[in-house]
Amino acid sequence: MSKLNKLGPFFKRHFIITVLLVIYAGVNLFFLYTHPGSIYNSPGTFGEEISTYGSRDAALYSKMAWQLIDDGVYGYEYSPNAAGKPNAYVTYGQPFYLAAIFKTAEVLNTNHLMLYRLANMFLNLGIVVLIYAIAWSLFRNRWISNIASILYMTHIAPLHYFRAALTEIPSIFLLLLSIYIFIIAIRTKDIKWHIAFGIIASLMLMFRATPAPMLLFAWLLVAVRYGLKDGIKTGLIWCIGPLLVMGPWAVRNYIQFGEMYLFSSHAGGPLLGGANPFYRVPPEDLVHEAVAKGYNQEQYAKILIPQGFKEDFPLWFTWFTMGKTMWLFVDNNLTPDGLGPYSQYIPGFLRRFFKYQNMFLAGVGLLSAFLCRRHRPVMYLSVLVLIYIIASNIFLALPRYGLLIMPLLAIIGAYGMVQAVGFIVGRWRAFRMKESLQ
Repeated sequence: MSKLNKLGPFFKRHFIITVLLVIYAGVNLFFLYTHPGSIYNSPGTFGEEISTYGSRDAALYSKMAWQLIDDGVYGYEYSPNAAGKPNAYVTYGQPFYLAAIFKTAEVLNTNHLMLYRLANMFLNLGIVVLIYAIAWSLFRNRWISNIASILYMTHIAPLHYFRAALTEIPSIFLLLLSIYIFIIAIRTKDIKWHIAFGIIASLMLMFRATPAPMLLFAWLLVAVRYGLKDGIKTGLIWCIGPLLVMGPWAVRNYIQFGEMYLFSSHAGGPLLGGANPFYRVPPEDLVHEAVAKGYNQEQYAKILIPQGFKEDFPLWFTWFTMGKTMWLFVDNNLTPDGLGPYSQYIPGFLRRFFKYQNMFLAGVGLLSAFLCRRHRPVMYLSVLVLIYIIASNIFLALPRYGLLIMPLLAIIGAYGMVQAVGFIVGRWRAFRMKESLQ
């Protein structure tokens, strides 16, 4: 009874988010039930797999997982010439995650598709909890925590991507978990929390490497708060995580390929994809040009980018700054990522809502980051967003990649909204008081 007595006040304090989570779980189950095929579905070798797993990348991740289970081989390319060979440079986070789920499904004699979708669904619900917890830890304001959670829960992309075998949902969950653990670690100065941070952050980088520069900023915060000497000690404690999580991966790559790759070495494709201002040239044409001129994709991208800046600086500068930043959140039609497959399942007013909600979330988040930058927690979150945008703008920019920082923009945007309402209410009360005195 003592535990139940403690749960009562807890749920009373967090009643709104508890209700919202129950509702969001129902919405997730609706999307889980409909689970339409990918908007990228196309005939050919991967046609059925793309429809089943969510995209071509998802189909390849899933093939990697099955190859791990069936053949014990870690390989990305899956073709008659490549099958059975350890040819992958792709980090192991997503393939191992899927392999663990698929193997569990075999042991339990259940459907592997449904099991990985359920696993992602629980991670998606966990993301909401972490958004609420991070906002509460930073601001101690339930309005901010609840509004931030609502901004994420009303976004269409997570509702689509939790049912796809892609890195988005696990990456977001691990990023937010890293931030939450970091907040606890830096406040308590407890070594076990710093070790946990290093491990979780390293796991996150095995799913998505782009947030890696964020760790340098995290260390700078520690060095400023603790002092340089203790900051160095803390950084060494964090290294336990990379040694345990990334060390075996680097050793494997050295043995297999002669180089200690920490992340993917297949950056040539995304780099070339980003060397195409506003996608005026069909991507496949750029690849054909590279092949025709005797270059691989990375080499050709490194030729095109400096050449483009030299010949048309305004166009290429705009593309690598504002252009790609916009593309991280919306496409040509201002349509949020993931909405397309569900058009037939939801009415027109909901489609319009999701479209405008996506622009509102990105817009209010970025605007609040600028206007509220003097508040330290907002500034710190804003720097993380800025670091991610800069790192992403080097390569191919897609709305799917921008999804990773949407929870941070939700927290920043919620803070800005609460501050704006507080400012307006304060001015209104001051005006009314002034009138009453006259």
